[in-house]
Amino acid sequence: MNVQIVDISMRNLEDIPSPCRSCIYWEFPDLFGKVGSAEAFFHKKNWFIKALSEFGVCGKILYIDEEPSGYAQFAPYHMLPQTRAYGDHQGRDDVLFLSCLFICKAEYRGIGLGSKLLKSIIFDLKAQGFGRIETIARRDSANNPSGPLEFYLKNGFEIKRELNQNFVLTILDLKG
Repeated sequence: MNVQIVDISMRNLEDIPSPCRSCIYWEFPDLFGKVGSAEAFFHKKNWFIKALSEFGVCGKILYIDEEPSGYAQFAPYHMLPQTRAYGDHQGRDDVLFLSCLFICKAEYRGIGLGSKLLKSIIFDLKAQGFGRIETIARRDSANNPSGPLEFYLKNGFEIKRELNQNFVLTILDLKG
């Protein structure tokens, strides 16, 4: 199995795998669930074009044998409007929100690929001087775009706040 992790750029936007390519929950909450997948992907591509211009790299694609099989997306809180629905986000310049980390095919889950993708993100963000990553993890299901709580705890994240019985805001200090 040949695994490659590549930054999302203008050259590979079309490679964002399903179902992530049509998920606009964090970027366009007012359109989420109300538009078809082609229109959703149109909005997602435009979000990436703007984010790449204003912020820089804000996502990664994991390829297995040259097939897009995993995806991660992260950005400052202000670029992901749905984060406002979850309350006390920091809005600090050195804090990023990891909105998605997903291994798309179930047969590739649980073999370390998600951790490999996360470590690639952490390495890059530390090098850029970011202080913290935050994400929402799910307690009751591993089939969640952000990922299961156990995955984040295993990778050094800590619980910041319980959102409800199923969802938890987690943090990873990148300076420590």
